Amino acid sequence: MEEMHFVYINASAHIGAHSINSVSHSENHIQGICHLTQSIKTFRKDRVLKNYSSAHEAQQACSSFLPEHYLHLTKITKAKSPTFDVCFTGFKKADKERLIEVAEAHSLTVRSSVTQNLQMLCCGYNAGPSKVTTARMKGTVIIDEEGFVHFIKTGEIPHV
Repeated sequence: MEEMHFVYINASAHIGAHSINSVSHSENHIQGICHLTQSIKTFRKDRVLKNYSSAHEAQQACSSFLPEHYLHLTKITKAKSPTFDVCFTGFKKADKERLIEVAEAHSLTVRSSVTQNLQMLCCGYNAGPSKVTTARMKGTVIIDEEGFVHFIKTGEIPHV
């Protein structure tokens, strides 16, 4: 089971040490189970400042990173890539149609199933476990509707 320990800067320019296991990778994101909260967390790869071999090392090094040196990583950007694939599952029909409209208005490609190139699976209250499991195995980022709305506004996948 892959484990990662690293120093990370978020969109608000907060620098912190993080440790995750059950790590999966997509083109632009890392996702895993946070040691502290035991919940799934997602991180942008370009905001990982440095990897460490232990949680203690990452925590010790955290204070040596100054936010003002990394502000270029914190700019809020909208998702623009026309090749960003998203799938919506577990939503009522009207909610799913609304989300698809939002995604398409932001040049995202909407998929109806979990494909090899799917980058994000947005899950509603009734998401099936097989789709979620398949997405995790492929390294797809999994978020809820609130997380999707945040992603559309900021280009960042939020921490839960």
